[in-house]
Amino acid sequence: MLADVVLPGRRFQVFTYQVPPNLLSLLHVGSPVVVPLGSAVVSGVVVTIFEAQSSSSLQSQFRHKPLRDILSLDADVGSRPLEHNLLRLVEKISDYYLAPFAACLRLIVPPHSIQVMRRVFLTDEGRQALLDRLLPSDVQLALRKLERAPRGLLRSSLTRTMNNVPAILTRGKKNGWIIEQTTMPSGSKAPSPVRGISAGRKPVHSIIRGLFDSPEEEARELPESAKRMESSSFDGNRIWKDLLSAVQSGGFQEVPVVGSESVRQDLLFKMIQTIVDQGRRVLILTPEVQEVEILGEQVRFAGNFQVEVYHGHLSTMARTARWERIRQGEIQVVVGTRSALFLPVPNLGLIWINQEENPSYKDEHLPYFHAREVARMRGECEQALVVYGSTRPSLELYGRFTEQVGEALKRPSQQIPQVEMVDLRTLPYETILSPVLLARITRALKEGEQIILLLNRKGFSGALVCRDCGKAPICPTCGVPLKLYQRPSRLVCTYCDGIQPPPEICPTCQGRVFRFSGTGTQRLEDEVTRLFPEVSVGRFDRENVKTPEAADAMLRQFRQREIGVLIGTEFLVHQSDPPMAPVIGFPQADLGLHIPDFRSAERTFQMLSRAFTLARKGEEPGEVILQTRIPVHHVHTAIGHQRPGMFYDQELQLRDLLGYPPATHVILLVVTGDQMPRVQRVVDFLHQRLREFETRRVPCAEGKGIIGTSMILGPMVSRKPGRIKKNRVLFLMKTHDLSEAQRGLRDIQRKYEAEFPKDPVVVEFNVDPMDIQ
Repeated sequence: MLADVVLPGRRFQVFTYQVPPNLLSLLHVGSPVVVPLGSAVVSGVVVTIFEAQSSSSLQSQFRHKPLRDILSLDADVGSRPLEHNLLRLVEKISDYYLAPFAACLRLIVPPHSIQVMRRVFLTDEGRQALLDRLLPSDVQLALRKLERAPRGLLRSSLTRTMNNVPAILTRGKKNGWIIEQTTMPSGSKAPSPVRGISAGRKPVHSIIRGLFDSPEEEARELPESAKRMESSSFDGNRIWKDLLSAVQSGGFQEVPVVGSESVRQDLLFKMIQTIVDQGRRVLILTPEVQEVEILGEQVRFAGNFQVEVYHGHLSTMARTARWERIRQGEIQVVVGTRSALFLPVPNLGLIWINQEENPSYKDEHLPYFHAREVARMRGECEQALVVYGSTRPSLELYGRFTEQVGEALKRPSQQIPQVEMVDLRTLPYETILSPVLLARITRALKEGEQIILLLNRKGFSGALVCRDCGKAPICPTCGVPLKLYQRPSRLVCTYCDGIQPPPEICPTCQGRVFRFSGTGTQRLEDEVTRLFPEVSVGRFDRENVKTPEAADAMLRQFRQREIGVLIGTEFLVHQSDPPMAPVIGFPQADLGLHIPDFRSAERTFQMLSRAFTLARKGEEPGEVILQTRIPVHHVHTAIGHQRPGMFYDQELQLRDLLGYPPATHVILLVVTGDQMPRVQRVVDFLHQRLREFETRRVPCAEGKGIIGTSMILGPMVSRKPGRIKKNRVLFLMKTHDLSEAQRGLRDIQRKYEAEFPKDPVVVEFNVDPMDIQ
């Protein structure tokens, strides 16, 4: 028998190995194994097992060397293969996102597979056997090694230095000469070796649970947001009928749920009860870690469910314990961020994606997956119901479910704030607070009310510009304008965080007079403090609020009315329990519209819509003042008239005309490397292959916007935060036929690997990126 093994340390290759007879009955697809690679011994995961004469093997250039060993977390349990449905999911992700299988495989590998190791100890019986018995040379050598290691040896170390280790260890454990125990990560307390004991140990998952199970906590009060959900009324009868019909139909189904947060929460609780009553389990995704914890508390409070939360801020040991409890089927409801999509939840019946429009669902690392798409894939694998929840859905969801989502958006909203639009074009250019907004702030403060001002640009000013020549200081590393900050005064590069002092003389024209270009939260804070010196002003942005504790402290001050005017960015709006005020002001409501990105209008609309929910005066809706220079933009028109469907229809028409998602699919091809000559060589090769692919394509049907065929743009030199030392070149493909584009790019990928087998230049694909940069 042969086995194909993917190695996490190798990007594209699949290696084929012989399966030793003693491992044949223990080996499964998904088993973690130890294999030889050149002079080294490395770990990998089995993806295929087949007869030696079978032609189903994945292509491999390497000789069929034998597997060394099967890695196992628990010797009593034996090999623990990865779940079959999760392996199918990895295959789908690899195919869809044009990513190496190994890069996708890491998504489903349990956290302990890297951190938890197995250590072998010599027992008293083993020492006696060395003295009294004539042992085979290989067994004697292994026991001698263990005798010289009072703290034991890692099983992987024995495997790397000896042959036939599985058979030796099996014989040693059977005779009581050795024991195997689990070594926990550094800093934790590992189970201590027990001399003379070779059987009767607890399973590792029991040990882990014993380490992490906390004592029963006293009943505690829920957060205010949880109480609001508990008391919210249920008015989603029409949506509930659709959900119930999908559950009764069984199999894989998709249902969009568009409505207020309270309605969605009520529907979620009813769905959890329905699915759990069927004996199946529920997976709930939410974009932010704070929201995971709060929603987990709400679900626990809503019913007598076994609930677990899972996210990346947990320690490896905590994630290990929770992963194991979920795998064992002890948990009915899992609440987590996008990484929870890959948990081994048995008998999964419902995947609920909360706030599906949130960009945090897009992974920023290979394989660049989006949780919304992967949830659909897993729903297919598990034959589960997938629900997409949102108040203001993404254009992708609107494009797929136009009728259902469009109908939901037409329903009249309750508690709509009063909106007033201020045209900044009628005012002096440097106006920060218009007379209308200034008058409303003054009146609110006199009446003892609080105000929230939202400006999605931190710092003091967007740039410092020479009055004479109009040039702004540029970062010497990144080539982008530097942003001005005050307290202390400095110029900061938003890409590499480089800092420079503000210049006294313009390096271009020797001018000495500079002016500010744009307004940031620092400048707005100074302006409000100047106009209202007796009022306490708070600034809630990532520069001023750097920790969760600082965020909680400032929000607590505002709720206790110690702060009269709170200035914030989008960071404030996305807090798990954001504050509310009778007056919400937007000094520059169109700021996000100027970003050169096809999603800028959608993001601005969603941010404004979410911010509108903060305008509350007790139980009554508050007021919103929007200052803008483009009041006729369809974002502001839809917001001002409270007609979200107007925005979606117009934006969808624009996307279709220009050939952007959801009308098409966009694929970003990214080439990065340390040396520009090497990068350029790869770019030239890819450019030629992409042009050949483009000429072979069959034109799409007419009426598909201004691009009748796929359009390939580039190459384009790009810089991105965190990539300053890398040379980075982009190609952008827009296509109506994603399957054809994927096949073509896979072919180009194979040709690149053949042409540049050992080149250090990295080529990656990003399917439907959130940012094109």
